[in-house]
Amino acid sequence: MRRIINIAAIAVLAAMTWNCTSEGDKFQYGKEVIFMAGTEENPVVKLAVGDNPPATYNVVVSASGLVDKDVTVTLSIGDTTVVNAYNASHSSAYITVTEDQVEVPSTTVTIPAGTATSEALSVTLNDFSFIKNGAKYMIPVTIKEVSGTDFEVLESSRTVYIRLARTISFYSLSMDNTNLYSEFEFKDDQEVELPQYTLEVKCFPTNLKHDGAEQLCRLCTFADDSKASKSRQNLFRFNENGRPWRSLQIVTPSGGDYTTTTLFDENQWYMLSAVFDGSTYQLYINGEPDATAIGGDQSTIFQRIELGMSWTSYRTSQNFAGRICEMRVWDYPRTKSQIQESQCGVDPTSEGLIAYWKFNQSEGHVFTDETGHGYDMDWSKSSREVTDGAGNTPNPSAADAVSWVKDDKNKCSE
Repeated sequence: MRRIINIAAIAVLAAMTWNCTSEGDKFQYGKEVIFMAGTEENPVVKLAVGDNPPATYNVVVSASGLVDKDVTVTLSIGDTTVVNAYNASHSSAYITVTEDQVEVPSTTVTIPAGTATSEALSVTLNDFSFIKNGAKYMIPVTIKEVSGTDFEVLESSRTVYIRLARTISFYSLSMDNTNLYSEFEFKDDQEVELPQYTLEVKCFPTNLKHDGAEQLCRLCTFADDSKASKSRQNLFRFNENGRPWRSLQIVTPSGGDYTTTTLFDENQWYMLSAVFDGSTYQLYINGEPDATAIGGDQSTIFQRIELGMSWTSYRTSQNFAGRICEMRVWDYPRTKSQIQESQCGVDPTSEGLIAYWKFNQSEGHVFTDETGHGYDMDWSKSSREVTDGAGNTPNPSAADAVSWVKDDKNKCSE
């Protein structure tokens, strides 16, 4: 039964491929093809990479029908141009794991006469030292040449892209202590106007209160200069009054009001990615678009970060109990595929990444900007409004409330 399913899938792929060929090519029903096994529906496969090497993926080449004599297939492994082409067509940023970084017993496989499947070729990583946090890696294995048959290579399945996938354990910042809630304002020359942008933060709510009176849980705000007369903020909060309990509301720079259709659960990590393309504001939750979106024509100005609700006594009544990590500011609207590929982290040198706080430190009260652009936040130099209308005042004691957490809940699988 499994073989029948595969052949059916290949027939569909073959039809799609041949229908797109140049003029003069004709689809021939029942035409046999050679392809990389496992790529019938998706050419990208996952290789789990643990804490220690080795890690091995077994590559198999198949035919859609039995071959009448031995077929030799020559493979190309770790071709950078193949990954570059994939990145260009998918707006991704995978780094090629080249042939000299892997171990293979051979670069050829054989499909024996009377069969339709080659022996498995093991592609092994014996060294993980090149792997950097936030970077994404891929080993392309491509059918380079076929001899011994007139079967053609199915182009859509010529390459299997072996994506390295790790389970990452990490520290996060606890938001449980309301004395932490404060604002950090960057210098005037660090202010950035963003006509288009993506703002991201990963959160783990542990108590979204109850469906009742004062239930607001204010998570964070990406904002402009605290002295500005016109607000250009992006404010994230749960349980806004009059909105569904466990929904997330975002107040946007244009004054828009984005409320999710998604209802959030406690004790679960959520990556929130707010994307503004110049006309539409869309939120992605764990890489999937929320069902609602709003229009707008207002850019944002980034110069300030607020954690929690720092105004007067509201910090206790609107507390967010939980954890945060992976806060990022981008100067362009990220695509769905880019967002999905960066759930566990991103390369700090990524193009368009303005500021990046992983909040994965184990000690201290300085939140490091991983990009090196100078957006470090020394929380002893944060400020908050102590009384209504008084304006922000220094809040050095906020540094004493910084607490780092790492346990079995803080894991992310790429």
